[in-house]
Amino acid sequence: MPGRWASAVTSLMVVGLLLGSLVLAAVRVADPGTRRLIELVSLTPIGLPLAGTALLGALLLRKPRGARAVAVVVATSLLAVHAWWLAPLYAGDRPAGGSASLVVLAQNFEYGDPGALVGLVHDEDVDVLVLTDADSTRIDPLLAVGIGELLPHSAGIGEGGAVVLSRFPVTGTELLYDESESRLVELEAPGLGPVTIAAVHTRPPYEPDAWLRDHEQVRTALASVRADVDRAVVVAGDLNATLAHAPVRRLVDLGLTDSAVQANAGWSPTWPSGSHQRRLGLTVPAFAAIDHVLTSPGLVATSSRTVDLPGADHRAVLATVSVAG
Repeated sequence: MPGRWASAVTSLMVVGLLLGSLVLAAVRVADPGTRRLIELVSLTPIGLPLAGTALLGALLLRKPRGARAVAVVVATSLLAVHAWWLAPLYAGDRPAGGSASLVVLAQNFEYGDPGALVGLVHDEDVDVLVLTDADSTRIDPLLAVGIGELLPHSAGIGEGGAVVLSRFPVTGTELLYDESESRLVELEAPGLGPVTIAAVHTRPPYEPDAWLRDHEQVRTALASVRADVDRAVVVAGDLNATLAHAPVRRLVDLGLTDSAVQANAGWSPTWPSGSHQRRLGLTVPAFAAIDHVLTSPGLVATSSRTVDLPGADHRAVLATVSVAG
């Protein structure tokens, strides 16, 4: 009897894990347009350990043999699919970069300690800081604690939306598209030459139509920027979408590459950070990689990692960008 109970429990566990992994694969493929399903796509990377655990459980089952064989085949198939999707984050060639580099930090700054951010910029020798959710109530305290001494050039301060602070001179700036919180900023970076920073912030999928519309406008604008194939472009900010979401995959189709992919940095979720999200009295760990640094052909991210800023509800993305060697 105990063996029968153990087999039943294992069978139920395998079925549950397979269903979870299958649902995550299905929503990624389906490109859903409803809020909860869009949010569920963020969890797609979890489908890999679900499928792997299901496979182990299926191999432990002794009977019935037919059901065991089906479970093994389904689990193996799901494991292969999820591994294929995640593989670029862990494997592949890491292009060599040149001697000159640009250190980019992308931070959603709706929350977070201004003094700690200045310290982070100093310690990491940041050249370009891209801030989203950065109105005057957030920027003024940052200026007061000396960010201008490290990054004296800026665009977007006092205008709402995305703000860019730079070690190097800003030679031009404009909104990415009309009524946008995103902007294009032109820099002259030593050793790299002219670089276009696209500081991007799209709305979250609480209103799916607005989220989709934002992403379509971002894609259209960046496609226009990419029409100049020799233009060096770095896209940085809070896209409120992961690499599993179709809108970000469409940006990749423009020739842009995520820094986590180029640097083989692995799955690097950025939201939520700290204790801003709690459920049943427990802190929700970061599970959605919605903040990004992406580069155009000719540039390469030689390193990429996430960084916790005290008080912030997003982790920052810190990437070192260089001319491809």
